[in-house]
Amino acid sequence: MKGPQAKTLNGLFGRFYCHRRLFLSAVVRLLKPVALPFVLITAGMLGLVLLPALPRASPASFTLFGRFLSPAGWGLTTTTVTSPGPDLTVLPGETVTMSLTAGDGIGHNWGVDYNGNGVPDPGEPLSGNFGSTAIPYTFTATTIPGIYTYWCYIHKGPMFGKFIVSPPGPDYSVSSNPSSLTIPQGASANSTVSITSFNNFAGSVTLSSSSPPGLLTSIFSVNPVVVPPSGTAKSNFTISVPAGTSPASYSFTVTAKNSTTFSHSATVSVTVVIPDFKIALSSSSLTVAQGSSENVTVTLTSLNGFSGTVSLTSTLTSPGPQVTFSPTSVTLYSGGTVSSTLSVSAASSGAYSTPIPLGNYNVNVTGTSRSLVHSATLALTIGASSGAGALPTLAIVAVGIASAVAIVVAGVYFLRRRSRPKT
Repeated sequence: MKGPQAKTLNGLFGRFYCHRRLFLSAVVRLLKPVALPFVLITAGMLGLVLLPALPRASPASFTLFGRFLSPAGWGLTTTTVTSPGPDLTVLPGETVTMSLTAGDGIGHNWGVDYNGNGVPDPGEPLSGNFGSTAIPYTFTATTIPGIYTYWCYIHKGPMFGKFIVSPPGPDYSVSSNPSSLTIPQGASANSTVSITSFNNFAGSVTLSSSSPPGLLTSIFSVNPVVVPPSGTAKSNFTISVPAGTSPASYSFTVTAKNSTTFSHSATVSVTVVIPDFKIALSSSSLTVAQGSSENVTVTLTSLNGFSGTVSLTSTLTSPGPQVTFSPTSVTLYSGGTVSSTLSVSAASSGAYSTPIPLGNYNVNVTGTSRSLVHSATLALTIGASSGAGALPTLAIVAVGIASAVAIVVAGVYFLRRRSRPKT
């Protein structure tokens, strides 16, 4: 087609094509704000349909029978009681329901020891006492993964087992043993830090600790530690106490952090004490006769890691007896004991000396080491001497008894002679 008609048709097609592009462009702009959410929602719905559902933990439930009589321990049934009892594994923060029964007719209780000190503390699970009738007990497990101990706190010996708080995926726990330390001024002590794998966790874990600034210091023997799958890695945690640290209670937080997102911590409490010693006498009283002597043993015992030299002295409430020590000073080692002999003499010195006055005395026995001073008191009695010809008290009593018996025998003999008929 040529001429004016062809031009007219070409113009019409051109305008149609232009309007078509404008229309499609407007439709795209209109759908763009809702297209992406629509796609995401559709994909999410497909994902919910096509992907397997993730497992969801239900509250943990256990039935336990406890016995102190043989066979002693815990069991899931009355015929499976063992010591230690069965492992109880729960999720962090999970609700745990227990059914508790005494299998021996003796009263028991049940609790979990989270801090490892062997006693029930506030915040730790502890049931009421139960007997042959089952009682329910419900509590919420700690959110900190770890291997803890459950007990019957009434009959602790054989009645225990493991209470395991295990995360649903690979993870680890951190614990310290012991979790509390008593350290003298100027000394140090160790706690073993254990990193335990859960659900096949394996990897490097870095340890760090917080401490009171300017006071106690700490180091790790191994850092970082490498935790094997389903195993435990350990490091010695050494805490040092400077000599001038004030006696008080302090706390360390040990943190174990993995290179990813895991981070767990444990607490080590420290009690700082002053090294000291105590003094004791083998007898609190002593009787010495004039002209003789007697001994008492003085024992010194180290307290709180004390070690050093202790000098011994004595004072009397009034002059008279002679008091000596053998030896006069002793060396005491940390955690040990040492003795000295205290001798009291009531003998007169010289041919014309005055006898030691009779009576009661107090001997104050003192041990001194630098600024530490401790004393003990001995009640002393100086009695009359047993001179020549004098008889001890027991001998006098014996003579008196013998004389009385002789008189009675003589009287009986005399009466019998008088009563005989004359021939």
